[in-house]
Amino acid sequence: MVRICPNRWDEVYSRLIQYAKTHDCTPPLPPKILILSGWGYTNDIEKKRRWEETITWATNNGCAEIVNDIPDSDFYCVDEPTTYAIGPMGGPMYRSWDYNEKDCPSSKLIQKSLELLLDRWPVIAGKELSKITRPLKFTGSKARRLLVQYESGTLPPWGGWECLSKDESKRRSFTQLRAAVNEAIAPHGVDHIGFVVKNSWPNNNK
Repeated sequence: MVRICPNRWDEVYSRLIQYAKTHDCTPPLPPKILILSGWGYTNDIEKKRRWEETITWATNNGCAEIVNDIPDSDFYCVDEPTTYAIGPMGGPMYRSWDYNEKDCPSSKLIQKSLELLLDRWPVIAGKELSKITRPLKFTGSKARRLLVQYESGTLPPWGGWECLSKDESKRRSFTQLRAAVNEAIAPHGVDHIGFVVKNSWPNNNK
């Protein structure tokens, strides 16, 4: 797992700001924290780089203990940091000069991907989430949208089935689910995961 930045980055930043107010620091303030929209529109590598800049600032200004005394359990960590540019909806930004259009996978590959998800769902989604969800099918012209069924009256760890929590640490659980899905079904992949309540499966999902 790669350490990206603290889960409670705002608390660390507040301590650094307080330190900066009572000491002669260069530059006067620590690097700006990436939370809220700053979090949503930056990839993991950009977040990691900003955190490393924060460590450098703290070290150079004599308050390294503030950033060095954070336990590993309080860090946002990922298996493979995202590197793509973030688009206006918080997902990958596909730019004409560096984006190769993806082909539609064969029906055989789509079926194999779904079978992999069904077989490995407890590992992919985690013990608790897998109890209340089940992958249903791929949709879209290139089968890059995964629809997942959920039990009525339940909530996901990221807040809601149609929205994300304002708590950054909770929001990451959805990103981690999508990453786990894509890792499991590679070379096929999904850009979006949608959810439908159990027993309300629509007749047309195209």
